[in-house]
Amino acid sequence: MIKRFSGLITAGLLAVMVVAGCGRRYRPPQIALPGQGGHPSLVLRFLAESDAERWKGRLVLDVDGPRARMLFLNPLNRVVMDLYVENDRALLVNRSRKRCWRGEFSILVQRVWQLQLAFSDLQRLLFDGIVPPALQRRSGIQVEMERDPASGLPRTLQLDDGTSNIRFTVLRRRHVGGRLDDPRDMAGMVDAELEEVISREN
Repeated sequence: MIKRFSGLITAGLLAVMVVAGCGRRYRPPQIALPGQGGHPSLVLRFLAESDAERWKGRLVLDVDGPRARMLFLNPLNRVVMDLYVENDRALLVNRSRKRCWRGEFSILVQRVWQLQLAFSDLQRLLFDGIVPPALQRRSGIQVEMERDPASGLPRTLQLDDGTSNIRFTVLRRRHVGGRLDDPRDMAGMVDAELEEVISREN
């Protein structure tokens, strides 16, 4: 029953990402000049597979201190959904449906990607190339990483627990200007269950 429920969520999220075309167009931010401050940003391609589902997509991940933001993009380079994370607390926003979901990042990943993963672990892996020592013991996740010879930072990252896996490919690594503020344009948003937030039905 749990696998079936997770599969429905994953399939729904994939459908949203593929067909949604009404989101705002993603505009790359300005690169921070030396000494200007700013924060690190990654453009990623991902492929997630489990016993029942296989899906892929592209996202932009920004981290600024304890705050982070993921923008899920469709093939038309439009933002399908926004995911905000602060201290492992997540806010997933579907602006076209005026719905949002709040909860632990680890719960979201478990229900969508079927992996036990905290955001702090994902951040250390992708941005620093550091494998948290307790990750395998705590979650049973095996980590494979291909590093860039020049920087030593990850080019690709694969996480596999034996039944589900996800592979990230770093398309672009950059340092951008500005700060990550609180989520904007939340007026009229309604708190909802996760499956309602990712639904493409009106």
